[in-house]
Amino acid sequence: MIKKSEQKKLIIKVIVVILLALVPLSALRVLLVYDDFTYIIFFKELIFSVISALVVASILYLITKKEIRKINAKARSYAFTDGLTGLYNRHYLNDFLLKFKILRKEGSVFAIAFIDIDKFKEINDTLGHEAGDCILKCLALKLKSLTRTTDTLCRYGGEEFVIIYNDIAKDDILEKMQYIRESVQNSSFRCEHKNITISIGLSFGKGGDDINMILQESDKALYRAKSAGRNCVKLFSKEDEK
Repeated sequence: MIKKSEQKKLIIKVIVVILLALVPLSALRVLLVYDDFTYIIFFKELIFSVISALVVASILYLITKKEIRKINAKARSYAFTDGLTGLYNRHYLNDFLLKFKILRKEGSVFAIAFIDIDKFKEINDTLGHEAGDCILKCLALKLKSLTRTTDTLCRYGGEEFVIIYNDIAKDDILEKMQYIRESVQNSSFRCEHKNITISIGLSFGKGGDDINMILQESDKALYRAKSAGRNCVKLFSKEDEK
């Protein structure tokens, strides 16, 4: 992405180059158009050229600024989007977590769900990586259809996904996690018509809590879900600290 300071330097350089080019061009115009060279005519031409250049530079500035914004928007999109699934990626999640700390209201409840595809390595080994990629894309679409616009869904890496829920009741989110797990289990993805299951680790926090700690807690809860036989939802408890 192009920084604002770099944008200003670039635009100033363009304006300076245009203005420096005007002096010899104005002199050349006087020599070509008029029979004799006089400083009065030269300065009149120069003033006219400078005004014209400033108008052109202003137009170029507006166009350049707009294009730079587009470039920065595309660069940000590429940097924060997972190339395979189209979901936000881990870089976006890290950036989001920093802002999330500031935006959280004191006392408001949030939840983080850590989701992992069960036995994904076996899928890659038996069906191939192309089928594995297909399953990742299908699961991403499924999860997206089961989340709200106010939720934040990311591909954390590999076969792991993270969902951050804002301002939601604990009973509601537990019920929702079970619904998501069952929906995935009962879905037959078009990739080799393969059915998959997922394990989910869940942790709750409130405004003022360290969100990175809550993320770690949901990861520990996920580990317990995998250890408990997979295809289940586990809520973080103090036992996971042991």
